[in-house]
Amino acid sequence: MSKKRRIIYVDATTINKENSKISLYDTGNNLTAIMELPNVSNNNKAELYGVLYAVLYAVKNDYKNCHVLCDNLHATQNKKVTELCQKYSVSLSWIPREVNVIADKVVKLEPTVKVKEWYILKMFCEVIGL
Repeated sequence: MSKKRRIIYVDATTINKENSKISLYDTGNNLTAIMELPNVSNNNKAELYGVLYAVLYAVKNDYKNCHVLCDNLHATQNKKVTELCQKYSVSLSWIPREVNVIADKVVKLEPTVKVKEWYILKMFCEVIGL
């Protein structure tokens, strides 16, 4: 019997001229995570961080058969991101913005993830050249 596919929604938003936030919603355990991204003002870059955070989350929790859904086409087609997803057996798909309702609502909430997680994510992105 195969394991049920784990679905993770991600989204990003800009807070002000200098900062953004990302959100992750894991449907498998109804978990949400919101992270502030200091000094990230570009929404496309924030969306890339959101997808990569979902990959890190899946790997950290040893989730198999994981599928990440994102409403930013740029993030889902980034060559480095898609290669990383392949390497860790995480599938990635673009979805229309109106389908990404939960992650969109969650990203508007206060951050729940400690700032040290941001520094880990940032370092990871720098290492892979994003």
